[in-house]
Amino acid sequence: MEAVTLAEAKAHLRIGFTSDDAYVTSLLEAAEGYVSEIGVALAAPVPAPVKHAILLLVSHWYSAREAAATEPPRAIAFGVDALLQPFREQSL
Repeated sequence: MEAVTLAEAKAHLRIGFTSDDAYVTSLLEAAEGYVSEIGVALAAPVPAPVKHAILLLVSHWYSAREAAATEPPRAIAFGVDALLQPFREQSL
């Protein structure tokens, strides 16, 4: 399921050109895969906090394309985790 459209991601990133469309699409797929893997269902309608978490991940990855940094991205992890926690499926 497509939780966030390419148009929504490009608006969030404030890009109006098409040359990065394939790259942004791959970031969307990775972010949605991450959200699914940690136990958040992407069923329609996708809650706004879940969409925003996906957009935060895409934005971070788009801006920080290097494989490593001098400081770990604590703020982005905290924001994404805080947005997604209420939507994680609890295992019994």
